Amino acid sequence: MVSLPEITVYFTLSGFYTVLFFGIVGNILNLITLLFKDFRKSSCVFYMICSSIINVAADGIPVIIRSVTDFYGNNLYVTNQVVCKVRPYLLFCFPSTASTCFLLGAFDRCVSTSPHARWRQLSSIPFAKRLFTTIMVFLCTSSVFHMIVFDLRDGTCAPPPGLLSIITTVYNLVFMSIIPDGGTFIFGIVTYIHMHRSKRRITARSETSSPTIANQRVNRQLLILVFAQATIGAVIGALRSSAFAYNLLTSSVKKSVERQQIETLIQQASLILFYYKFALPFYISYGTSSMFRKTFHKSMQPLVNRCLNFCKCRQTQTKLFS
Repeated sequence: MVSLPEITVYFTLSGFYTVLFFGIVGNILNLITLLFKDFRKSSCVFYMICSSIINVAADGIPVIIRSVTDFYGNNLYVTNQVVCKVRPYLLFCFPSTASTCFLLGAFDRCVSTSPHARWRQLSSIPFAKRLFTTIMVFLCTSSVFHMIVFDLRDGTCAPPPGLLSIITTVYNLVFMSIIPDGGTFIFGIVTYIHMHRSKRRITARSETSSPTIANQRVNRQLLILVFAQATIGAVIGALRSSAFAYNLLTSSVKKSVERQQIETLIQQASLILFYYKFALPFYISYGTSSMFRKTFHKSMQPLVNRCLNFCKCRQTQTKLFS
């Protein structure tokens, strides 16, 4: 009979590999679609392109690191000081930067629908590049303290007990979940208010100053894309944070072996689900936006034609030399 710890190992590894496959394939297809000419001129799309690139790293690198250091009989995480210090830093940087990209996309849609021209000016590619660079640099540099506080202690890799351990936990929760998910929720509400007010507002606008129907349609579709991804991401992030917080709050409680095994399985399930947050954007976009589907099909057509032409050339060469 298979024990619960063995089930947890098989479940975790299969979940990791599934996330890795769907994440890499989905984000590559997302990039192909977003880089198509119908989309790439928007600052919101700039954030989404950056998000797709970081999502590949946010799924690939942490999953590979966890697989190598937690399974296959490898115990470098609790025996090698360099691995002990680098792993927590990487496991924070990639998910936090990927989650922040969802927030930036929601922020862009919020300011783009603002009734004030000053705020709408923030929805531009030059500003998006500056804001993205500043926030990414801040997250990557401020989290360097992970390398300082984490060390080998009594056969485990952890920060020193007490204040530093609490600060590390709070910092991770704030920048990986509370700010990205909470900020996205707030921007979503404000965007809804902006759109509701704009429908009720009756103002005289000349034809030259009013946005074209095509631009309105693109903006509406981008709004759907951003908030569909952000909503699902926020729900997944909340589930992971709840599991993490429960584990932290009950760490001092004496537990039976069976309870520890069940909680380990739940923690691993929430972790796999958390990594799906960065693997699903393409599939969410494809399912919620008709314009995204059409653009995806148009962007894939040249690639399909090239593959077919290549196959025909190979077949012709084979016939000539056979």
